[in-house]
Amino acid sequence: MSIRYISARETLELRQNVLRPSKPQSSCIWKGDNSKSTMHIGAFVDSKCIGILSLFETNTDELPETKHYQLRGMAVDLDYRGKGIGKQLVNFSEHELKTLEIPVLWCNARISAKDFYSKLGFKVISKEFMIPDVGPHYKMSKSLT
Repeated sequence: MSIRYISARETLELRQNVLRPSKPQSSCIWKGDNSKSTMHIGAFVDSKCIGILSLFETNTDELPETKHYQLRGMAVDLDYRGKGIGKQLVNFSEHELKTLEIPVLWCNARISAKDFYSKLGFKVISKEFMIPDVGPHYKMSKSLT
C-alpha cells in the first residue's frame, strides 16, 4: 500500500460510496475542496484508491489555538476495513501537518467513529450534535505539538 496526495476529484467516488451512499455525488463536493491550503490524501493498493481523507485549514470555536486543520471526509473502501488503513492515513496526515507546524488537528467524528479516533489520541471537545442528513457527531481534537 502507498499513501500520496490526490486531487479533490479523486476523493469523490469513495466519499459517495462510503460516507453518502444514498446521496448524489454532487453532495460530496465541499466548500474549500479546491482551496490552496486544502490537502487530499489517498491510500492505494496498486492503482486502486482504497482510502481517503481531506485536511481543511479551518478553526473551531472549541479550540483556542489560532491555526488548525480539520480532518474531513475520511473513508476506507468496505473491502479494506479493519486493516489499519485509516490509522495510516491519519498518521501520514499528522506527520505532514507537523512539518507545517500546525498545532492541532480536529474533526467532526461520527458516533460510530469515536472509538477509532480515541485510539489515535483524539479527545472529545464537544457535546454530541447532529449534522443534518448525516447523523450524530462529536467534535474531537488532537494536539500535534
